[in-house]
Amino acid sequence: MKVKRMVNWLRVQSHAQMGMYGAEELTQWKVMALLYYIQGTYLALYQVPAFKDDIILGKNGPVIAAIHDKYHNRIRIVGKIGRKAWADDQHIEDEHPQLLDVLHAVWQAFGDMSTVELRQQLLQEAPCQETPVGQVIDPARMTAYFQTDIVALSEELKVDPVVDAAH
Repeated sequence: MKVKRMVNWLRVQSHAQMGMYGAEELTQWKVMALLYYIQGTYLALYQVPAFKDDIILGKNGPVIAAIHDKYHNRIRIVGKIGRKAWADDQHIEDEHPQLLDVLHAVWQAFGDMSTVELRQQLLQEAPCQETPVGQVIDPARMTAYFQTDIVALSEELKVDPVVDAAH
């Protein structure tokens, strides 16, 4: 899947939340962080990447060249949602159920976090801690970390007997 299609899906989600709740507009930096979580989660679950683009660790977090180049001089990236963005959103919704599940899970888990919160969190995680600035974050390192620390945690929350008993 092309990473730009996933960004359009995220833009559509942000656009909807802006209209319904007055949420802040998705920023270029936040979309990079969300893509890091999408890639890591997808790798952990399916052992293949959600997108082919490398994720480079910049001094402020993950960078994906294609997205940086497309939105180079922009902080906020939702703007007006055109036909291409809507078509990409619909394509993912209709044709890629596994990816859609991961996109929804990441959006639900991290979409409400501020850019600063996301940056602080992910820079403390092993894949970023173990990668020199300017280098590609190793997909194998992401897979291992997300399998044990992110995906496994969310599975534990689903089967927590205290939570289940309370609901």
